[in-house]
Amino acid sequence: MAKEYVSLYRQILAERQRLYDAAIAAKEYTPFLYPWDMLPVTYLFLAIMITPRLPPRLARPTRYATFALILFHSLYLNVRRRTLWFAGGYGIGLATDWGIIMSAALLVFNDPARDFRRLETRPAKASTDVVANGTARMLTPTKVKVDTDVVANGSARMLATSTGNASASIDLTPRRVPGVYTSTDTKQPSFPGSGQAASQPYTLIWQGFPYKKGLLHLIDWTVDLTTSFRGPNWNHRISTLGAIDAPLPPDPSANGHADGSSQPTAVPKQSLRALQLRAVQDFTISYLLLDLLKTTMITDPYFLGLSPLNSTSPWSWLARLNEVIPFATRFVRLWVSMTGVITALTFIFSLSPLFFTIILPKLVDVTKLTKSPLLEPWMYAPFWYPVTTSILQSGLAGFWGKFWHQMFRYGISEPSRVVIEWLKIDKRGQAARMIQLSLAFGLSGSIHAAGSYTTFSLTPSHPFSGALSFFFTQGVGVLLQSTLIKFLHRCVPHTKSLPQVVKQCTNLAFVLVYLYFTGPLLADDFARCGIWLFEPVPFSILRAAGFGPGGKDESWWTWYQEGSKWVGWHKGDGWWDSGLAIY
Repeated sequence: MAKEYVSLYRQILAERQRLYDAAIAAKEYTPFLYPWDMLPVTYLFLAIMITPRLPPRLARPTRYATFALILFHSLYLNVRRRTLWFAGGYGIGLATDWGIIMSAALLVFNDPARDFRRLETRPAKASTDVVANGTARMLTPTKVKVDTDVVANGSARMLATSTGNASASIDLTPRRVPGVYTSTDTKQPSFPGSGQAASQPYTLIWQGFPYKKGLLHLIDWTVDLTTSFRGPNWNHRISTLGAIDAPLPPDPSANGHADGSSQPTAVPKQSLRALQLRAVQDFTISYLLLDLLKTTMITDPYFLGLSPLNSTSPWSWLARLNEVIPFATRFVRLWVSMTGVITALTFIFSLSPLFFTIILPKLVDVTKLTKSPLLEPWMYAPFWYPVTTSILQSGLAGFWGKFWHQMFRYGISEPSRVVIEWLKIDKRGQAARMIQLSLAFGLSGSIHAAGSYTTFSLTPSHPFSGALSFFFTQGVGVLLQSTLIKFLHRCVPHTKSLPQVVKQCTNLAFVLVYLYFTGPLLADDFARCGIWLFEPVPFSILRAAGFGPGGKDESWWTWYQEGSKWVGWHKGDGWWDSGLAIY
């Protein structure tokens, strides 16, 4: 009987599985273990809950000691833990390094008792909820407003009347919030006759550390602080998220007391439906595109980590194109790599609005579960900005500062803020800009270098000469472009008056050319790490239809691999090496 065909892709997976099992058996590594490997998160969580209640002379040393514990435990995990899940182990290093950075931002560079406030919901009462001090106040630096009618004396009056149903009496037509998943420069218009609300009416207030609000409220506040990386409903909300409807945060000296309440409001039904529809749309499109990309990429040895970037492509159309355009193969592989990253991240990002605005409200009353305004569209601001308002306007700086996702922006920008304030440097000066770029891209590089280090791959990865070097070159590129522009404006003054379209095309060309030459540092390391060996979607429509490498184990269920296992009990030398394992 003829031997069943096994694709090169499946051979690579089987060989990696064999080596991984041998490494675990030899105790060279251990798999990711629950609950022990979640302890750094627990340290952070407990520190935020407990230290604000300690005397000041004890609170700061305790926060710093906790950060040191998180640092050393995370480094231990990077050295000892390996898994084939979490994108081949890349997620271990990425998550632990980001945990270190975020812990520093929350515990070292800030004081949870003093520096953080969250927008929370409170049930609206038909005749008693008023805006603090009787006036609508603005949140800075983000432009916001409160939906109020202002009477002749300047005081804010209730939109809800003292009689009747509060939900029915709230006027929703004046609401104007950032468009759902659109550029924050675009406002979502008010809907004619949109008096129907999708939620019970509520007011928004700023809540600092909840000293006397009960344990459940404290847990809710702390979990939100540690997981809301962009801070959409926090006073450290990053500037790229745009405007929201909210009152001005209270004076930090308020010691955590709630203040600055808004007028009663609710989420318009049309706004919620638009948000839910976009979440389903993003999930569906990114899922299908991931299936297409994965099915295609695993037929090219480059994406399996076996061939160099400029090697001949097995795709006949690309091989022929490369004969005409010598750089076609390199360009297409880089483009596919970037598209794969963007699509995978879009898929992950779509899970948040999908879960919190569709699934969770069907299961529980979210108002009883959390005081976070989960149904507000501004909680789910866009992760990717239009090319016209980012790259075409600002070149490489716009690519990284706006177009690319801003999930890590707050954490990686806090160190530079503290350094600049400590050195008393002009925040708008060139020295401050150098510090910001160096630290931001350095920390971004460390996150990806840590992921590269913790992958279990057949080909050794290059964390420092690959990922770290790539992000270092991006900072250099931002400075290089700005320096060239200043040089041209000084030496060739008429370049300042060039048509806008010429400037935009120049910015786009610079970004494409610069990423073409520097992109291989990261793209090659992704391939070596085995990032593209990971199966992102369990059900493949295309492979069920016969596309892809074909052969043994290729079917609609992609998560099957002979000899592999997902979870199980791992017994090590001691309790610290034993637990529920993710292999």
